[in-house]
Amino acid sequence: MTSQKAGVLDGVKVLDVAHAYSAALTGSMLADLGAEVICVEHPTGSPVRQTLPKSKGHALWWKNMARGKRCITLDLGTPRGRDLFLEMVPKFDLMVENFRPGTLEKWGLGPADLEAAGANLSLLRISGFGQTGPNRNRPGFGTTAEAFSGFAHLNGFPDGPPVFPSIALADGVSATFGAFGLMASLNNRLRTGRKGVDVVDVALFESLFRLSPVQVMAHHQLGQNLKRPGNFLSTLGLIRNLYTTRDGVDFVVSTVGAQTIRRLIVCAEVSQALIDDLDAGVLKRPDEEVTRFIVAADREIKAWAAARDWADISARLRAADAIFEQVYTTADIMNDPHYLARGNIVTVPDADLGDVLMSGVVPKFPNFEHKVRRGGPSLGQHNDEVYAELFGFGAADLAALKAEKVI
Repeated sequence: MTSQKAGVLDGVKVLDVAHAYSAALTGSMLADLGAEVICVEHPTGSPVRQTLPKSKGHALWWKNMARGKRCITLDLGTPRGRDLFLEMVPKFDLMVENFRPGTLEKWGLGPADLEAAGANLSLLRISGFGQTGPNRNRPGFGTTAEAFSGFAHLNGFPDGPPVFPSIALADGVSATFGAFGLMASLNNRLRTGRKGVDVVDVALFESLFRLSPVQVMAHHQLGQNLKRPGNFLSTLGLIRNLYTTRDGVDFVVSTVGAQTIRRLIVCAEVSQALIDDLDAGVLKRPDEEVTRFIVAADREIKAWAAARDWADISARLRAADAIFEQVYTTADIMNDPHYLARGNIVTVPDADLGDVLMSGVVPKFPNFEHKVRRGGPSLGQHNDEVYAELFGFGAADLAALKAEKVI
């Protein structure tokens, strides 16, 4: 097939009124794939602009979450701001927001108001607890979602407290579910000709909860309240753990099923009795016997790794076609040829910082061309051009709106 220069979402117009990371990340994902995304900020700016770390006074979080977008300012809580917003809504295909449920409705900008204004779009609404249910009015961020979803309870070591992720995990997973939901809704609208406003309701906690494969089933079927396993997943009947070599390199191995386990334990030179036990079908025996086998194999692998240097171990594991990887630092990532070959580190032009290195576009579309067009803009950077495009406003119009504190 012939490669297309446009992005796969070229021509799709997105109105982004997200003020926090989750829905704003969805907007940037759509921009990565070629959508035209207009970010609407309060005139005082998103709170993410004050998040550390900063370079030359500019928050790097903002530069990433608003990348590829054009940014305008507008106070949606003012009558004039509301009117302008309702005028622009019919020009867009998608909209993303992450206010507390009821906020848009309070401003007269809920789904019914958007429809009355002539909107035909899919509306992503990300919130801590969703648009329905007894907790709908509670505020929520990613950390509270990680607690409420059960994720934190399952993360960490058995003898320690729950451990929260060092990245915006709940926000990132919800942003991805949000993008998926918008694409499903957009496909339905294009296929059926459906009009009006379709809501895509994503709760931060639900996104993480959906990723836990057996949390509910194990409780229902077996009466188990799953606990933190650390890095070692012995109770799942597979070998997965972190090991350290003689020269201090941390690496992980992962196995599922007899074939991958056998490749690993033969490579790690475990006792012949364990290999024979695997070949005799230990994985099909009662759970307790499987767990004993996994624990014994792990103990021998740990000793094997501690007695050798990484160069030797990695060569052996690669030759055995085992599933393993060194634990990468950011410095390792920046110099890795696979990251570079996949375009996972890209140079992005930025009006404030010059050229900035960022993570690349995901997923890849070989038949289309995608690039990150710009880093997160400065506050109101595109007011002049966007308001001129949408309403034909000139300098005098914008000056009046600014004087009224509408923009």
